[in-house]
Amino acid sequence: MNIFYKCLVHGKRLAVNESKGYALLIVITVTFVVSLFIGLMVSQYIYQRHSIKSSIQKIQSFYTAEAGIKKAFYYLKENPEKGIGWRTGGLIADKPVKEKIFYQQNYEVELSVVDDCGYLRIKSRAIGKFPKTIEIISAGIFPDELQSSLCLISSKPLVLGAGSQLKGRIKLNQEPIYRGGSIDGMLETNSSLSLPVVLTEPFKNSIKYFRYFLSHPENFDRELFSPQVFSPQRPFRAKKIFVNDAVLIENKNFDSLWCAGDNLILASTAEIQISGATKISNSTIVAVGPVRILDKAVLNSTKIYSETSIELREEAKFSGILIAPEIKVSEKAQIFNSSLIYCGVPFKDGKIVFNNELPICCTIINLCQGKNSLIEISSKSEIEGFIYTLAPIKHLGKISGFVYCQGFYNPPITEDTTNTNVLSGVIQPMPAPEYFTIPLIFQEIKDFKIIQWHEY
Repeated sequence: MNIFYKCLVHGKRLAVNESKGYALLIVITVTFVVSLFIGLMVSQYIYQRHSIKSSIQKIQSFYTAEAGIKKAFYYLKENPEKGIGWRTGGLIADKPVKEKIFYQQNYEVELSVVDDCGYLRIKSRAIGKFPKTIEIISAGIFPDELQSSLCLISSKPLVLGAGSQLKGRIKLNQEPIYRGGSIDGMLETNSSLSLPVVLTEPFKNSIKYFRYFLSHPENFDRELFSPQVFSPQRPFRAKKIFVNDAVLIENKNFDSLWCAGDNLILASTAEIQISGATKISNSTIVAVGPVRILDKAVLNSTKIYSETSIELREEAKFSGILIAPEIKVSEKAQIFNSSLIYCGVPFKDGKIVFNNELPICCTIINLCQGKNSLIEISSKSEIEGFIYTLAPIKHLGKISGFVYCQGFYNPPITEDTTNTNVLSGVIQPMPAPEYFTIPLIFQEIKDFKIIQWHEY
């Protein structure tokens, strides 16, 4: 009996101890789970705070970089110590300056202002834990001072030949001679009239940059030593390619447009041809030899420089900048989006020929005065834009825009394209000049417009 009682008591004690062990295990488990849950909540809260703080800092970096762009514009327009001629260097060697942004704040940016083919490339980099860079290309807003349909300064009076017609605001330094043509607008004759001064340094600096590219293959990702053909079957394998020979970029399949590349930099010591259904965007193409754009090739926002010539024909489409001593546009080729065509220093002769069937939109600058320098506009060509030239113009077509020149000539063309000052075409005002931008090469330009915006 005593033994049974003792066993019963001992069993009860074991059961009580076992129950206490389970309870303790449950308490420990619950405590661990609750602690883990609280830890997760605290971690989530800390992560969210850190994420929100990082997001705020990234947003602040964007606004700081954007404010840097605005400060650069302030210096260019309002600050007499800097002004429109302010540059921090060039495309080859730039030295950005640091600027404080916002009053009594530590936000700081690096500002870079350099010439880019008559336009301004402005870069603002916000300095901090989350750096942010905004890079823009800026053009000039068309000023009222440059909105004359024709501004002509010549040693010979303007002869209005048969079929010629002038409309809008006309400025001449001599009374015109009417031989079948007419003037429908406001005529101003002033013997002391002068053409606006062109700032050539922006173009000189850019051409120096292109020539630097052509002589420094070590700055490219790849250097090739034989003729190269790039196609959908053999695409570009680098963004920066230097070719010591001729280059052909072609898509023979006209049923689909091949996007050959974006942000390419291509240099050739010979010639370059882009043909077929090929598309290139936001790129730079430089060559010692001719550059030909043919077939249905499309080049958007691209800069092309050639030491020899540039030709657009067939159904090619182009927007951007063309710089060469000889530029020809023919057949159904198109130039659009306020593009720029330049012939001038350091070239001695500059020849620009339009023999195309479709309207084009561009700014044309020809500062060459060699005996072979000219701008030729055929009877089937129509141009909308701004033309400034020191070379004679053979104008048989239609210009909707503003022409600043020293004279016209008519066929037959003599060897030195003698200025006979005979006009045979039509010149009328631009339909909507407020939407047209021009290079920042005239002192009359007082305001700017952003035409490209990149963030990284």
